Amino acid sequence: MKQQKLTKEMRLCGRKAVGRLFKECQSMYVYPIKVIFIRHTEEEATNLRVLFSASRRNFKLAVERNLIKRRLHEGWRKVLAAASETDSEQLTKMDVGLIFTGKSLSDSKEMEHKIKQILQRLSTFKYEADFTNPG
Repeated sequence: MKQQKLTKEMRLCGRKAVGRLFKECQSMYVYPIKVIFIRHTEEEATNLRVLFSASRRNFKLAVERNLIKRRLHEGWRKVLAAASETDSEQLTKMDVGLIFTGKSLSDSKEMEHKIKQILQRLSTFKYEADFTNPG
């Protein structure tokens, strides 16, 4: 059985890394989650890293934002552990940001389903022209 942890190395943290993600990103939208991502070149020695975010504008209470981020985190962990080897290989060398943009809370099953769709789209990503670039 694959290990289902989301380790510190798999989390995107640090001002430079997060700034670079938002500055140079490509994006796609799977309602209610906006996905921003960048692919790394072969020389850069980073694996798949992820960032979770929820809007303060839509969720005033920190408890609700934390609940959303926890559900995103849990869904990502489960789906990534269940992903096939080929999908996992294609997702390496990538930074991903998951931004919850919905107006109401979603349940865990719906989040998992959306994250599964996101991972499928990210693993089939071939060219920069496949997605929009916010510029």
